[in-house]
Amino acid sequence: MRSGFSLFFFLLIVSTHVFGQNIRGTIQDAEGAPLEFASVRLFSSKDSTVVQGIYSIEDGSFVLNKVKYGNYYLKISFSNFETHVVDPVVIDSKKNIDLGLVVLNLDKVLELEGVTATGSLDVLKAGIDKKIYVVADDISAKGGNVNDVLNNIPSIDVDQDGNISLRGDGNVTILIDGRPSGLILGDGQNLLDALPANSIERIEVVTNPSAKYDPDGTSGIINIVMKKNKLKGFNGIVSATAATGDLYEGNFAVSYRNKRFNTYLNYSFNYYEGSRNFSSELYRNVGTDSSINLFQDRIGTDFKTGNTLVVGTDFYINKRNVFGFSVTGSLGQRKRTGDLENRLYDNNDLLIDRWDRISEDPRRNRNFDLNLNHIFKLKEEKGEWSFNANQSFGDRDIQGFYEELYYDAIENITNEAPLNQQLDNQQTNGNTTIQTDFEYILKKIQARIEAGAKMNLRTDNILTYSETLDTLTGVYAEDTLANFDYKFKGSVYSLYAIFGQERGKFKYQAGVRGEYAEQFPQLISSNTSNLKTYVNLFPSAHVRYDLSAVSELSLSYSRRINRPKSRQLNPFTSYADPFNLRSGNPDLDPEYIDSYDFGYAFTKKKIILSASFFHRRTKDVINRVKLYRDNNTAIVTYDNIDKSVSTGFEAVLIYRAFL
Repeated sequence: MRSGFSLFFFLLIVSTHVFGQNIRGTIQDAEGAPLEFASVRLFSSKDSTVVQGIYSIEDGSFVLNKVKYGNYYLKISFSNFETHVVDPVVIDSKKNIDLGLVVLNLDKVLELEGVTATGSLDVLKAGIDKKIYVVADDISAKGGNVNDVLNNIPSIDVDQDGNISLRGDGNVTILIDGRPSGLILGDGQNLLDALPANSIERIEVVTNPSAKYDPDGTSGIINIVMKKNKLKGFNGIVSATAATGDLYEGNFAVSYRNKRFNTYLNYSFNYYEGSRNFSSELYRNVGTDSSINLFQDRIGTDFKTGNTLVVGTDFYINKRNVFGFSVTGSLGQRKRTGDLENRLYDNNDLLIDRWDRISEDPRRNRNFDLNLNHIFKLKEEKGEWSFNANQSFGDRDIQGFYEELYYDAIENITNEAPLNQQLDNQQTNGNTTIQTDFEYILKKIQARIEAGAKMNLRTDNILTYSETLDTLTGVYAEDTLANFDYKFKGSVYSLYAIFGQERGKFKYQAGVRGEYAEQFPQLISSNTSNLKTYVNLFPSAHVRYDLSAVSELSLSYSRRINRPKSRQLNPFTSYADPFNLRSGNPDLDPEYIDSYDFGYAFTKKKIILSASFFHRRTKDVINRVKLYRDNNTAIVTYDNIDKSVSTGFEAVLIYRAFL
């Protein structure tokens, strides 16, 4: 009996020595605000090697698990704050170490010619369900706008028209400060040219979102988090950028903060003059013995300006209650011109036809966002409850002026009357979002419970008016077959719940989101409409395992939805080409996606490696279909057909040579 007890006692000592104890704490700024994503690194006192590393979570807390017996020191750092060092940290008993509140102070500006800044964030780092790109720490992002920053991020592409894609898929949800905005149009196109890069704190890329997020978007979510000033007193900044290619940008920001409130104003603008020259060659076989070749050359200009104003105030009612509101307004203009020359040749290189199209399409967009929010923090840092309401409005006016000139075989202008057209396209969109979220921390078992509810109401209206010049009367006449008035209404009501826990080297979370949704497209000009409703469940799960202090594996799953775009539901039939008609399908159903992701991350001082293998299975895929009719006409529309499988591999390597 005594020997058995001795053996048990010996194993207990060995087990305790091997697995070690935990080091925990909570990081805040001088005003008591939690600092999320603060870097916490534990170093060996013997050789100053990194033993463990972690980032603080949303409430500023962190836990270093199972630290072996020994002598260490701890460094806690955050961008624009002084690094906090805890030395020594001694693990010599079974008792866990609780550092309590760790307060970081902002870096002070020294009265010298230079300023030394300490503390930094990694440019790219990972959370349990997202990757965070810290714009403030990336010097290559200086002087650009939000679209330029997005193009710098691995996996994200922005084309010349402002369409954003993630991992090659354009079905991505774009949020600003976690909320929909009028700067994002209904069909995924964005109007972010007016936002400068220096107004962004970070960009979060969520390829497999948890149940906390809306399930929209096949490829995931991109959340753009704007900067907020944390300096006390009265502060102001003025910056300007000029670059080749007639690019000019400027930013003016001013704020005042004390213990009771923080008021801020930020104005930014940009100005750009560029070209939109274009050349292409298209070859098409006709039958077995002949072909036609189309050559196109365009010389054009591209001019755009943008202005954005943000005004807001945060009220610190007490240490546990914060109320805030903000107003964002944006005004943008763009004017593109082009002289497009079209030449059609036969297979003997003889000119068949030539026509020139001269175009000018000025456009203007205005957007307005109003946000109200309230955060209530629970006692003893056990979590928080938040309420958020956001109202967004946007309108866009696109005009077009077009002229076509026709030439004969020897390239002289023919007697055929030129074609002159005018277009006016007015688009308005609105988005109302009301949501509440609750988070509770179970510190004893290192777990977290989250739950919430959300309502999202969306409207899109499109009014198109086109007219063509009547050469006999010299008066423009309405193109009755091209004009329409279309309205779309969509609503989503949802509830979600999540449970997450940290068990040694394992971190996991699982959740489910339930929603009731409606889509209601209406073609006012023909008095047609179609209401469809859906009830769905969207589960999600994430697991991470720490291989070492600098590397980890991750596995995640989420069920997602891709709702039909407003234009895809528009039943209006376009007769622009009488032999190839175009129409939307108001009876479309959403696509449903099962998304899997397996990843590996390695982070050291100079090297960051992130690799992911992803797999998506989609049913009820929305595709273009072409239907042929007996009168030799065809109509292109949309329908839910077949299934799709998408598999890919992604790797990102960052090497910082001068650190």
